[in-house]
Amino acid sequence: MKNDFLFIGPRKLKNKVNKTGGIVVLFEDLLRYCDENNINYMVIDTNKSNYTNKLVAYLSIILQILRNINKVKVISLHGTANDYLLIAPVALVISKIFHKPFSLRKFAGNFIEIYEEYSVLKQIIIKNTLKYSSYNYFETKYLVKYFKKFNQNTFWFPNVREKQNIVTSETYKKRFVFLGAVKPEKGINYLCEVSMLLDDDYIIDIYGTLDSSYTKEIFQSYKVNYNGSISPTDVPNILVQYDVLVLPTYWSGEGYPGVLIEAMSIGLPIIATNLDGIREMVTAEMSILIEPKNLLQLKNAMMFFNSSNYLNMSKKSLKQFEYFDTDIQTKLFFDRIENYA
Repeated sequence: MKNDFLFIGPRKLKNKVNKTGGIVVLFEDLLRYCDENNINYMVIDTNKSNYTNKLVAYLSIILQILRNINKVKVISLHGTANDYLLIAPVALVISKIFHKPFSLRKFAGNFIEIYEEYSVLKQIIIKNTLKYSSYNYFETKYLVKYFKKFNQNTFWFPNVREKQNIVTSETYKKRFVFLGAVKPEKGINYLCEVSMLLDDDYIIDIYGTLDSSYTKEIFQSYKVNYNGSISPTDVPNILVQYDVLVLPTYWSGEGYPGVLIEAMSIGLPIIATNLDGIREMVTAEMSILIEPKNLLQLKNAMMFFNSSNYLNMSKKSLKQFEYFDTDIQTKLFFDRIENYA
């Protein structure tokens, strides 16, 4: 009996299983859904770090597609911009030769900027890959709107997370948390600076992997606590200890930050920057959006929360999570691929 799907996407690092990026989390979550719902599949790993080198990786991926194409009913690639240029076109041609439906899912939210900066040749490759694919999925609604001109079978498949069985406390205690890549583009400097403008009863904790711009000692000059990096599986249990998630990011590649969805899954209100993707994710009832690099707005947003407004915003955040529930959105993904089984 044939497998339903041949999934092509990034797996966990073989030698560093706890060092997992957002796109790996999403792809692994898709496979988890299949396991729990008895969907038969095969997997080809596109994480280049799990191969000897990039050339070996690309050759191996293509050979695996050719070797397994007749064992599946549908090919489904989940990738980044580079995958759309180097793997997707070849996989598409193979799918056409063997008369297999082919779907594409693009991770992250900055594909418009990348596409428009590409050379004419690269744009032609992307355009035709999207055009002749059976189905295309994008993380944000603005990407769906932009790329739907190439293929009407273009749909929204947002960043998603599992529903949690824990919620944050109903009591507001001025506990704020940042969780993510600790680098300047995520607004870390502004979070440090705002700590010096707040009373001492505010708690600001930072979790994540340090980039080369920071050392642990830097944070000792501010009223913030750096608590190191954590495993993705530990994120909900860390976030539930706090009242509000803070993400003052100005990173140009920001789509739908997974940590915002993690926060919603346990009912944390959110302070974040007014970027295109983030603006699509949240509502005014459960969040405060500020302009990037605006220290005064960040301070005022943190001071806005109190015992009177906190509980209602927490409930609204938990309600908003329904739009990013992996079981709901992943089911829609499969439902749209007709006759996959």
